[in-house]
Amino acid sequence: MTRRRTRTALIAASAATALLLTACGGSDNGDDIPGVDETTQEPGGPEDEPEDPPADEGREGRPDIDFGGEFEHIHESGDVTDPELMDVILDIQGFQDAVAEGIASHDNERPALSYYIAGPARTATLTLLDNVTEQGISSIGTARYFNYGATLVGDGAATFSFCRDFSEVATIDFETKEVVEEADSDANPTLYAGRAEQNDDGVWQTVEYNLTQDAQECQ
Repeated sequence: MTRRRTRTALIAASAATALLLTACGGSDNGDDIPGVDETTQEPGGPEDEPEDPPADEGREGRPDIDFGGEFEHIHESGDVTDPELMDVILDIQGFQDAVAEGIASHDNERPALSYYIAGPARTATLTLLDNVTEQGISSIGTARYFNYGATLVGDGAATFSFCRDFSEVATIDFETKEVVEEADSDANPTLYAGRAEQNDDGVWQTVEYNLTQDAQECQ
């Protein structure tokens, strides 16, 4: 199993922020994305397995993402052996980290946002970040991403899915860093399923995705 840790900040699962996250790149209404039902799921592994070196270590040209030390992303990539599928998954992880950096910094001009996200997903992400900045919030804690899967669907496109566990993420005031909503330890993971397209620079950019609460794939 590949586990990649990223120090970052991501929005917590309060009622208000859950609505914002739903607006980012899609919805949780189950609308189909072409080819997404063909995505191959990679099962997550036990929490106590040894941590491997970062799978994307040494990838050239990727923008630096820095969120300070108040939050951590743990990306569990499963037993992916196909290098092309791993490239897709690593750029999807970059998509999540880019959104998190925007939330942590309240800066919509961070280079990772346009690097990893395009099309409708980028438009929705910028709307999300505007709302987060207006509310004056950020987050602390640990978010875990698991059950990554990807399928190439031709013409430089791929579908993907993964689960996000935010049960250890608390909402904080951006200025004071005070906790305004505690983490919800009972929160169920959310299933993300979407589509990525490879640009001329070889980057797999997320262009759309949907969220599903209480999905069986994430239990």
